[in-house]
Amino acid sequence: MTRRLSPLFVAVSGAALAQAPSPPAASPQSPPAASPTLRDFEPMPNRWFAPGRPVSTTGPSDLTIPVAPPGYVVNEPGSPWNPYRQNPLKGDFPVLGTEDVFFALTVTNRSFIERRDVPTPSGITGPGPVNPGFFGDSRQTFLQNDLSITVDLFRGQQAFKPVDWRVRVTPVFNYTQLDAGEVGVVVIDPSRGTTRERGDVTLQEAFVEYHLFDWNDRYDFCSVEAGVLPFRSDFRGFVFEDTNLGVRFFGNADDNKWQYNLAFFDQLDKDTNSGLNRYEDRDQNVLVANLYRQDWPVLGYTTSASFHYDRDRRAVEFDDNGFLIAPAPVGNFRPNELDAYYLGWAGEGHFGRWNITHAVYQVFGRESQNAIAARGTDIDAQFAAVELSYDIDWLRPRVFGLYASGDGDPRDGEAGGFDAILDAPNFGGGSFSYWNSQGLKFAGTSLTTPGSPLADLQTSKTQGQANFVNPGVLLVGGALDAELTPKWRGQVGCTYLRFDDTSSLEYLLQAADIDKEIGFEVFLGTQYRPFLTNNLIVQAGGGVLQPGDGFARIYDTADLRYNVFVNILTSW
Repeated sequence: MTRRLSPLFVAVSGAALAQAPSPPAASPQSPPAASPTLRDFEPMPNRWFAPGRPVSTTGPSDLTIPVAPPGYVVNEPGSPWNPYRQNPLKGDFPVLGTEDVFFALTVTNRSFIERRDVPTPSGITGPGPVNPGFFGDSRQTFLQNDLSITVDLFRGQQAFKPVDWRVRVTPVFNYTQLDAGEVGVVVIDPSRGTTRERGDVTLQEAFVEYHLFDWNDRYDFCSVEAGVLPFRSDFRGFVFEDTNLGVRFFGNADDNKWQYNLAFFDQLDKDTNSGLNRYEDRDQNVLVANLYRQDWPVLGYTTSASFHYDRDRRAVEFDDNGFLIAPAPVGNFRPNELDAYYLGWAGEGHFGRWNITHAVYQVFGRESQNAIAARGTDIDAQFAAVELSYDIDWLRPRVFGLYASGDGDPRDGEAGGFDAILDAPNFGGGSFSYWNSQGLKFAGTSLTTPGSPLADLQTSKTQGQANFVNPGVLLVGGALDAELTPKWRGQVGCTYLRFDDTSSLEYLLQAADIDKEIGFEVFLGTQYRPFLTNNLIVQAGGGVLQPGDGFARIYDTADLRYNVFVNILTSW
């Protein structure tokens, strides 16, 4: 039976022919030898395992033609511990006896520990000595460890064209521990003490991808993803970034000059402490449509337009630690029905050595019962952000600014404070910034939530509702990023912060003339990759906030606030 070979051949160079051994000379007594039939191409089983040793032809002379220098190995055996070697477990070779089905297994562990100082109500009802002040011990220590195992099976050579199909699942095993200085912080029951430990296991990702069709022969395409999938709606995640239950149509057109997304999510609820998905419907739907145009209006710059719709029907909900998060425990305590529409324009790119990222959003819509306004409100709020940097060899100085409008009158039926759907922006100081990274409690709700620069008075970013009666925020700052070595990066920067309008804060605290100044912060961070790969990344940093008059008035102190952390990411 004839073995069928792949139509892939290795050309034989003239140099290789020159090195081929000459056939033995014919003896005078023997008949002349027939001229050898040389083949211009040699068939190979497939292109993934090209041989590293001489290959014999099947010509009459049985001539051996070396296709690679002696001792040279084209495809070395893989190693599970060496990231520089190829391995079928990370998608380098096909599996299942096929030529185009690949398997990738990625195991990632993230260990995060943080020491922070955040305003904390005193636990006067708990055990221990009574603290007559409203705010008590503000020191907290937080530990989180996430172990994720991503299994990715796909068909197609994705380096050159979209995959034909993909199945991807990611279970996550989580552990968190919080030590606080006051009772009633880790859980609502003060008799439970000041330490909370929790574990969580969930299927954080579980989706399929299918290639629907090509627009032309240059791989302009349309594909669909369905399941629990990750999605970011703009360059920096200013309005929506999440991994949740949904369906997404995406692709490109006109030689990849245009990219598009149409995504719909039926939001799952989140675990309070881990932030991971739990498979319970939270009565919220999100629709996102965006369009990207590369190299427009100039080369090197990409512009985008987007539309977001947030339909939130969150009913009464207590979080996993016993705290009421919906409706917000302020104002009239009535469930709120929210319909918010976002129109946005954003861009990112470079002009020579100048780099720019920017975004502008207008949100409008309706809340049936805003908790602070204690009535229905019409939403009309704005957002803008810009970051400008310049490359100088191994240094990148940058300046940035962000504006989220605040509400001028919490009882007039007009909601003018900007809020996002579920934001996670890497902007300004990012995770190194005290203001961006901490959740600051305030009057039964939160002034800020972890991972967001917005002062939106939400109870929880992941489990609460967007709130458009808030003080807004204005921040401006600068930073210096440095590629200190190929393995080591660092950054240092500062930010000045102000509220846009303090009317909602004055109303909740029943205090007049709260100053708009939040304060001035300095942040510092570094990242080290000892193996020049992402198999091990060590990140450390933190920030210090010097409170301004407004922050000091709210929290009854002008003491410095700080956070420091270490984040270790390992992957195989």
